[in-house]
Amino acid sequence: MQLLAHTPDGYRATGRIVARAGARPEEDVESDYRRAFTAALGVRAGRGRHTNALQHVLRFISDGLDPTRRHDILAAIDSYRKGRAPVSVPVALLRHHAEGEDLHYIADQRHLAPFPDDLFLRHNL
Repeated sequence: MQLLAHTPDGYRATGRIVARAGARPEEDVESDYRRAFTAALGVRAGRGRHTNALQHVLRFISDGLDPTRRHDILAAIDSYRKGRAPVSVPVALLRHHAEGEDLHYIADQRHLAPFPDDLFLRHNL
């Protein structure tokens, strides 16, 4: 999801490298992936791309949500998109619901937890 937030093209490029990994020497795969990954992260992740990645995450968890919770998350994503809320608001909701649905693949995405917990980089309320 982090790559998707930076550049959808880079997200797809790294996916193609991984998909063909078994047919190529490991060193070549690693080199190509490292190059594509670094290039993708070199593209600034703007509000629109973050919004796209957050909506992508929501698609993974929406089957387990009732309409009210799904609406709350969509509203938080839209508030972020419009610049009315920090990205941490929809991220926290998505991560909370992914963990609640035991969707560890989603909950453990670096995009939903960009900083180690011991850094204490959180909003003070």
